[in-house]
Amino acid sequence: GNMGQSIRHLLDEFPEITVQDFKLEKINIATQSLVIDFSSPDYFSEILHTCVDQKLPLVIGTTGLNSNHHELIGKAKKTIPILMGSNMSVGIATLKKSITNFLMSSHQSFSCNLIEIHHTQKVDAPSGTAIEIMKFLEELPGDKIQMPITVNSHRIGRAFGTHRVEFYNSRETISFQHIAHSRDIFASGAIAAAQWIISNPPGLYSFNDYLNKKL
Repeated sequence: GNMGQSIRHLLDEFPEITVQDFKLEKINIATQSLVIDFSSPDYFSEILHTCVDQKLPLVIGTTGLNSNHHELIGKAKKTIPILMGSNMSVGIATLKKSITNFLMSSHQSFSCNLIEIHHTQKVDAPSGTAIEIMKFLEELPGDKIQMPITVNSHRIGRAFGTHRVEFYNSRETISFQHIAHSRDIFASGAIAAAQWIISNPPGLYSFNDYLNKKL
């Protein structure tokens, strides 16, 4: 897929890393040390089963997973280290931090609207990143955000990913936005996270776990 191609392109800068397409019937386990998955929910269970069976750490960037997939992940994390992130961009982490700082310093309450824009080939709506941001907002302490949060999804052209969070009341509107101009920001984040997760014990980790350890 497109993300796989971006990861392959960036890994050209790492001659010490050997890349192999993950084909379940052909993969040479002896030469592999980790799997990065940005495929489809349709193939996820098979990929996860192979990783558990062969004790391969797994980085999950695939979105649109259902409750059965998450149940399988919950079992697999006892055997292998798994890093799961719907958006492996440092920019999204910065967006969340900026929102937290804003709400902590504000004495007002706001309604909240989340807008996400992706290319027309993206199947899941809202995006995994939008769902992640919404959960982040819902779990923030205090009562600065009036519930429910509205989410608007748009599929336009070849957009790589725009996420805008709008806080508004009768007095003003404040917006926070992240726009991806290339898939490389997600691919580079996945590669960095993979280099980190490979030395961790079995468990389920988030991209924020990687960032917190890095910082």
